[in-house]
Amino acid sequence: MLIVLEQVLILVISAAVGYTLCKTGKVDSRHARTLSALHVYVFLPCTLFRTYSTQFTVPYIREKYALLLTSLVLTVLLLPLSALLARALTKKEYLRVIYRYSLMVSNYGGFGYPLIGGLYGEQMLQNAMLYALPVSLYTNTAGYAALTKTRLSLKRLINPMTTAILLGAAVGLSGLRLPGLVTDLVSKFAACMAPVGMLTVGMVISDFDIGSLLRVKMNYAVAALRLLVLPFAIAGTLKLLGFETCVVPALMMYAMPCGMNTVIFPRLVGEDCETGASLTMISSLLACLTIPLCFAVLG
Repeated sequence: MLIVLEQVLILVISAAVGYTLCKTGKVDSRHARTLSALHVYVFLPCTLFRTYSTQFTVPYIREKYALLLTSLVLTVLLLPLSALLARALTKKEYLRVIYRYSLMVSNYGGFGYPLIGGLYGEQMLQNAMLYALPVSLYTNTAGYAALTKTRLSLKRLINPMTTAILLGAAVGLSGLRLPGLVTDLVSKFAACMAPVGMLTVGMVISDFDIGSLLRVKMNYAVAALRLLVLPFAIAGTLKLLGFETCVVPALMMYAMPCGMNTVIFPRLVGEDCETGASLTMISSLLACLTIPLCFAVLG
């Protein structure tokens, strides 16, 4: 449990550094957009490519296909459930969209991947990334459309993350050996994913008053569902049914704090970002306690 807490604190402290630098005027919070672009277009794709190119093989697919099927079924089941929960939490239509997305999608890319990689290594990280594919599909299609009030477009599937996964899978399946320069460069960029991602979170939150973010009572209910109810219900059920290989990836997906897209996507269309920032702040702080608890009991 202490090892898990240490990994969580590393991520939270990284966010605190970004917040402090902005609040003290050392860094402009507008630079978070640049860091976010680096995270989306360079660091996360390199992490995905590195893992898939080294771990994604034919024997792996034969052995781990249950991960993908289990995740797909759970994602489909959560779509109506999250909508019902969001409807029960608020009468405001756009707030329902925010809450539904927050219950569907955690910060698995910025928080979950570094945590799983640090705790379990590349093989389990590969399992977690395979498990995340259905939710990633939702994020880049229906989730994006709902948060930005735009029409659903399959063009959203053509993005740096899916491209990195496909290229990495092609290299892994073919057994192609890449030049040392390429693998070293990809590894160095991948190492930046966790700290830069959490620095960006802290910088974005610095645009808001912490006191007001922490006073939104309803967001604590959403955080409790996100951090405790969903992970214990889902990972606990998988454990009882004997799907042991799915438990840790499920915790990575459902026990992490609320995702940052509820801040980033609404900003694109001029919607209020404060609810998303509040959910991110509250859930990230509470995650210091809930993630070690989840992994101690279920992981």
